[in-house]
Amino acid sequence: MNGSQIQHLYFREDVLPAFLSCGYAFLVALTNFFLPLFLKDHLRFSGADIGMLYGTLSITGIVFTFPIGFFNDRLTPRVLILCALVLTAVSCWGQGTVTRFLPFFGVILLFGLATNIFRISLDALLFKSGREVKQGFRYGLFNCMRMVGFTLGALCAGFFLSSLDFPLTLKGLAFLALILVLVYPFLPSIPGRRWELFDYRHDFLKRRVIVFSLWLFFFSLHWGAEATSFGLFLRHNLNLSLIGIGCYMAGEFFTVAVSALFFGWFYDRNGGVHAQPLLYGGLIASGIGNILMVYPDLIFSFSWRVIHGIGDGIIALVMYLGINRLFHLERIGGNASLISMSTMIGIFVGSLIFGPLGEKAGYGYPLAISGIITLLILPPLVWSERLGAKES
Repeated sequence: MNGSQIQHLYFREDVLPAFLSCGYAFLVALTNFFLPLFLKDHLRFSGADIGMLYGTLSITGIVFTFPIGFFNDRLTPRVLILCALVLTAVSCWGQGTVTRFLPFFGVILLFGLATNIFRISLDALLFKSGREVKQGFRYGLFNCMRMVGFTLGALCAGFFLSSLDFPLTLKGLAFLALILVLVYPFLPSIPGRRWELFDYRHDFLKRRVIVFSLWLFFFSLHWGAEATSFGLFLRHNLNLSLIGIGCYMAGEFFTVAVSALFFGWFYDRNGGVHAQPLLYGGLIASGIGNILMVYPDLIFSFSWRVIHGIGDGIIALVMYLGINRLFHLERIGGNASLISMSTMIGIFVGSLIFGPLGEKAGYGYPLAISGIITLLILPPLVWSERLGAKES
């Protein structure tokens, strides 16, 4: 990482979105990974209930992702980011207040809407505000800072939850969301433009885009498994305390952060190398790491989780590079949201499958099976790449 790369970054367009992503990731770290413990141990929800709740987060993505992306192309993304932060504050307060399943379902639905608005709008802001910079380092920094937020969130959540109760911590997160609102005036204001749905259909119904969406769908199944089973595996299979769970997760998140930043630098350093070898290596590391981490020995499990984190960092980088290459910049909000929809469907399917499976068979099985699925993406992906090369 040298000075010539860093001087190409701009504060409002590059650095500020990365730090905002970091802050929001810190906020949602508890909900993403520690909430299943709260639902199971305190509210006494079943595995099917937990799977349904996390599936609801994905349903909001499936239903609202494209409209959110579409509005990001018509409006300035920073207005939607402001709305998302306010909705996040309301939903976090609700999670810390309600105790019955149906009200909690409604609060989670609102939380899913808020997180999707924020994520898609911040991505649109990042893509649309990019100047002539080295894209690998830029997207690597963005994903690195997001994972730094998850790292700090996991560490702090473990300590907070060991001394405070879940509801009080969730209400504290509501205030943090309102603090992030202060960033709004400094975000770049990007004018929108009127587009027709036909424009997006023409962009998306291309062979390369469909292949890109399909492999992301199958890869995203493991995120559904992690959402419903990862924290419970650490708690009940590795017998970790809340602080131990936070440290374990923080170690992985930090690995993902370093991986995304390093391989973003590596991508630019080598003149924008073809992303396909990076994709293959990321899938292998992610899949094998998820399979072997379920062995019930802490050092062995964590070591392979680190390997998994390296793979996930590479995949995050490749995803952003792919979106940037595949789509027209002025319509990238809607098109990127369609790519995100494929991951949301994957998380939804994974949550519904692996939530009950973890409860019935053991919390390690969803993680290992989803790792096997990740590895099985490779053969058809290689075949498709070779087929595309022949057609070209």
